[in-house]
Amino acid sequence: MSTLFEKPPEDTAVPRIIGGGVIAFATMAVLSLMWWTLSPFLGRVYTGVRLAESLILWKFTGWGSYFTSVPAGQPFVFLSIYKSSVGFGLVATALTVLIGFFAWRKRSREHIEVVNTAPSKKYGMAEIGGGAKRWARPSKEAEGEEVGAGAGGVASTANPFTQVRDLRDLRALETVADRVPWQLSGALALVMDSCAPLADEKARQAVLAAVSKASAHTVANKGAEPPAAIVTALRSHMVLAIADMRSRDAKSLDRLHKMIIKSGHLPTAIGELAKDAQAGDKLRFPDYAWLRPVDTTLHTAICSF
Repeated sequence: MSTLFEKPPEDTAVPRIIGGGVIAFATMAVLSLMWWTLSPFLGRVYTGVRLAESLILWKFTGWGSYFTSVPAGQPFVFLSIYKSSVGFGLVATALTVLIGFFAWRKRSREHIEVVNTAPSKKYGMAEIGGGAKRWARPSKEAEGEEVGAGAGGVASTANPFTQVRDLRDLRALETVADRVPWQLSGALALVMDSCAPLADEKARQAVLAAVSKASAHTVANKGAEPPAAIVTALRSHMVLAIADMRSRDAKSLDRLHKMIIKSGHLPTAIGELAKDAQAGDKLRFPDYAWLRPVDTTLHTAICSF
């Protein structure tokens, strides 16, 4: 085998083209010979194919009448199969050109290379974001405010768990859980499960299903609060993820509890827990895709390296 620089492409292109042409002509010659000798049989097959692809309309054309009127066992005129295929070939060519045009049009307007092509004047974040905006899920209010920033002051949510003496106390956690927005409840439940997995593996799947529904509802309704049942379920899962001791190491859980109450800002505490999970290669980034259209800042804090 020779390397590319030892045998440039132009040295091998011409022989391949000539070889391909020879093979094509040889194939056509063999097919023509088959048609010459087996036209009584192949003509019937050809007629059936043409009638099927034209929904029998071909029968009412000149060549259709000819092929359907030849008696069984009689040979067909040699050039008939070629001349009768001209119309079908033109239609197929037109359809191919039309499909190619639409494919080229979409490629020239929507391909990622076109979106990321530098504008003639400047190339900044605003231009990049504007080009990619057509694929982005709606994440802003009609007035231009981010959903995450406007949904109950999520970006500046105080940490209510700093008021709880023991985060293993379920009753105490339930008294402050109502102060946690739903997206923080879901994110905290998932991050805690990543740091210290719960005994019940189905709990994580339940959280993912709930946050997906809540996110879709919030985005579709421009920042509206999800149904109360979903919010309540997420807060319950959050409390369970923080306090449940079953099959979990007590020392590790105490360390995570200290990380939660260390910051007076709940999103910051969740971000620190996410870093701890990343350090142990336990964070599942796809599980937080629902958060991006709802709260970009928190999504970045969790998923950034």
